[in-house]
Amino acid sequence: MEYGRLNARSVITQLRLFGTFLAVLVLAGLAPQATAAVAGPTVSGPIPARVSFGQPSHDYAWGATMHKLASVGYVEEEYFFEGTASRYNTPAGQPGTVRDSGHKYKTRMLVRRPIDPKKFNGTVLAEWTNVTPGYDLDAMWGSTFEQMIRGGYAWVGISAQRVGIQQAPNGLKQWSPTRYGSLDVTEGGTITDDALSYDIYAQGMQAIKSPTGVNPLGSLHAQHIIAMGASQSAGRLGTYINSLHGILGGTVDAYILSIGGARIRDDIPVPVFKVLSETDIPGQVPSRQPDTAKYRQWEVVGASHSGQRTGYNSGALNRRDGVTREAAVCTYPMWPRIPINYVLGNAYDLTNKWIKDGTPPPTAAKADIDSHPGQIPGRGGAPATTGTINEIKRDARGNALGGIRLAEFGVPTSLSSRENTGNSFCNLYGRYEPFADDVINQLYPTHAAFVNAVKAQTDANVKAGYIQAVDGARTLHRAQTSYIGSGDPCKAACRLAQDLGDMTYIYMGEIRNVDQLGDTAAATVRQIARADGPRGKPADRTAARAGIAKYLRDLHAMKARGAITATVDMELTTAANAVTLALPAG
Repeated sequence: MEYGRLNARSVITQLRLFGTFLAVLVLAGLAPQATAAVAGPTVSGPIPARVSFGQPSHDYAWGATMHKLASVGYVEEEYFFEGTASRYNTPAGQPGTVRDSGHKYKTRMLVRRPIDPKKFNGTVLAEWTNVTPGYDLDAMWGSTFEQMIRGGYAWVGISAQRVGIQQAPNGLKQWSPTRYGSLDVTEGGTITDDALSYDIYAQGMQAIKSPTGVNPLGSLHAQHIIAMGASQSAGRLGTYINSLHGILGGTVDAYILSIGGARIRDDIPVPVFKVLSETDIPGQVPSRQPDTAKYRQWEVVGASHSGQRTGYNSGALNRRDGVTREAAVCTYPMWPRIPINYVLGNAYDLTNKWIKDGTPPPTAAKADIDSHPGQIPGRGGAPATTGTINEIKRDARGNALGGIRLAEFGVPTSLSSRENTGNSFCNLYGRYEPFADDVINQLYPTHAAFVNAVKAQTDANVKAGYIQAVDGARTLHRAQTSYIGSGDPCKAACRLAQDLGDMTYIYMGEIRNVDQLGDTAAATVRQIARADGPRGKPADRTAARAGIAKYLRDLHAMKARGAITATVDMELTTAANAVTLALPAG
């Protein structure tokens, strides 16, 4: 009996010592984070669309996709969810604490998911929708919807911030008071700093992972959730990871930060994957961190923060839904044609594998940086200060060195960089300037020389694990059908035809036979280039016009049989007609 008492005292002493040790670790920010339970909100829906697109009441889902999801076995539905949320203290890079609780909110989520449970891979990509443009933007869906559909993911966009819900002129409540008048993430205007957004986002994921009542996934069951966000949303998600994963991360199996985000603490117990464009790299250099068993960072040179895909997707929806934004007037032509979506889409599958069997993604070289002292401009009229300037090293033509080099960049046909200025968001749009014809001809004296270089670079990227084989095959196919190496020039009409080809893949990437229309656009590019070259004949322009006419017939036939939406048909029709109008007579 005496031994038992002594043993009990010993155990108690050891537990106290261990508790003290844990407290020290917590204060140091090093303790493994054990997640707490997240409140489950009340979910209602799906909320039906009561009018057709463009009607004045806008009583349909904001940001409803332009893609014909039914044709690929997917469905889109909108749900409202509500409850009470807490505010948190979130010291930079340190564990957070509850500030206060009980704040009422109501917001929405948009769900795009497989209809057939057999197609669902069990993983939900929960995107913190971006509000930088002044409205809710499904940035990561718009960039990578093909990879999501191909992989069998469910995508859920969660609206957590005041700007997207309530800020004029394009917040949901202003855009459609009929549909969204009851939404509020500010507790009646008393909380306007998005302090509730972290708990709202977490409760949205809780409704997906452990539904009570209405299941936003219908008959599907979420086995895993990858929390993700782009740009500003990545920044907020970085705070969520570092300060609140231990409180709000119970549903999260991994995080993906796209084109932004803070330095991540070393003790986060779930995988974190950061994918950066060239635009983001210099600003991220001070927070660069080594890859670990739970962290990866990839840097894609040549790609811009906001690219051609985002511009075309959001632009089409804005025109459909009557949303007006300031037109960009940039110093240089914008939107490098570097498909960072291939890398980001691949990151979903790699992260999913990381969750399931613990296999981390491959590592990747970082962009080459020149760090030197210099004058840093002050903000808001503040004087400049002396500090470290981080600049990307560049080759003789101005393209970046190092990093992940997709074939569209590593086998260059243009200056593609982060450098741009102007109004609006020009600093995020990048710079795209095709090389002069004589430079193209010098680099690629034959078409075979170009194709072989693209194949070698693409094969290397697939082997390294940076892109998937199916996306590599598309890169190679587009090189094989291009005009590069023909020796012919590409002038204004030819450039518009190239844009038509890009738009075809951006607007119809989920369609299996998209290559048929893409090939027609590529043939038009070749015909126009040949017409403008030394061997050109009037018949080449006639063939180009015939090619555009065929493109339009095939496009309209797809709309007639329900394979594409009216929005896609209209956008591509406008682009095709622009090519015809730009063709010189004769």
